[in-house]
Amino acid sequence: MDLALELLTATLTSPWVYLLIVVAAALDSLAPIVPSETLLITAATFAATGQPHPAGLVLAAAGGALLGDLAAHLVGRFAAAGVGRWRRRARIAKLLESAHTAFSRRGGTVLIAGRFVPGGRSLATIGSGLLGFPVRAFLLWDAIGSLAWALYSTGIGLIGGTLFEDRPLLGVAVGIGIALAITGSAELVRRLQGLRQRRRTRCRSRFGNLQARDVIMEGMSQTHVWYVSYGSNMARDRLACYLQGGRPPGAMVTYPGARDGTLPQAEAGIELPGTIYFAGESKVWGGGMAFYDHSVPGPTPAKAYLITAEQFADVAAQEMNRPPEPDSPLERLVFDLPAGSSHSVGPGGYETLLVLDHADGIPMVTFTAAHGSADTEHTQPQEPYLAMLRTGTAEVRAASGLRLPAAAQV
Repeated sequence: MDLALELLTATLTSPWVYLLIVVAAALDSLAPIVPSETLLITAATFAATGQPHPAGLVLAAAGGALLGDLAAHLVGRFAAAGVGRWRRRARIAKLLESAHTAFSRRGGTVLIAGRFVPGGRSLATIGSGLLGFPVRAFLLWDAIGSLAWALYSTGIGLIGGTLFEDRPLLGVAVGIGIALAITGSAELVRRLQGLRQRRRTRCRSRFGNLQARDVIMEGMSQTHVWYVSYGSNMARDRLACYLQGGRPPGAMVTYPGARDGTLPQAEAGIELPGTIYFAGESKVWGGGMAFYDHSVPGPTPAKAYLITAEQFADVAAQEMNRPPEPDSPLERLVFDLPAGSSHSVGPGGYETLLVLDHADGIPMVTFTAAHGSADTEHTQPQEPYLAMLRTGTAEVRAASGLRLPAAAQV
């Protein structure tokens, strides 16, 4: 025992301990079996006597964690294209949707909180890459999380080392025990809250939906629209880039997002009476872009999203390669045009607003080109764009239908 303690002391008081902490903290993101937190707490226990230096441990741990997390994020980005082919499987699509919801609601705080949840670090870092979370934002939030984790673990080790200065192994055991108790308590609280929330959701779904629906729709009739997408925006993750910013897998453009990044309040898979065709050259995907021709017999699968008129104007602006701006005329125009009418705001693609119909007093609108299918040369779309269309089409068929007009029945 004395020999083991001497070896441990020699290792943890050597200058090489900082490099060891860096490597362990980095590897832990890609290989969660690496006990980086245990190693850091152990080293911090010995740091209570002055060697190694606590500040050095914090910097080494935070730097190594940030480096490993960036590697995991890049792995997620690299794997995003391959994951797209698996989205048609219900379980994987549901998992990705849950991850996207977490990032969209709480942003970078997921990267901080995930570090203190068992297995959460790898899920958060790799998931952020899969979902195209902006690299700059990732580095900012993950640096905060890495520093918080390093301070937390070093602090726990120092407490154990201070309480049992003459018995360092007992101090290590106490430090690790404190960490396990805190993590276990937090996980227990999280599970209890999740159970309570699921019970409340079941109660609301049984009694609240039918009573509230008509009232909600009536209140939204002058503020919301059904944005109908027939192209890549049928995929909810693709639309989220227009609302919250980001780059879709396989795309060449990063979007700034809308002024209001709230996700759609409802969605429905529908069929349009017209057809789509591919023309032009996409700045986002390369190759042809999908346009809708109402005059050519269909049907065409589409996705209807319930969003605000402001969000619709911001989505349209980004489709038109313009930055979202306040007081867009489209915010009022969508309520002034009758069903079946169109209005062009420019000569380019996606600059013709088309009001398809109304549902519960809420306009159903989309945008397309001023030219029709027979008036322009058709071009071949690229595979990343087609993959996104396939994902969206699968979501359309899986989406629950809403009561919509005969012109756009599910």
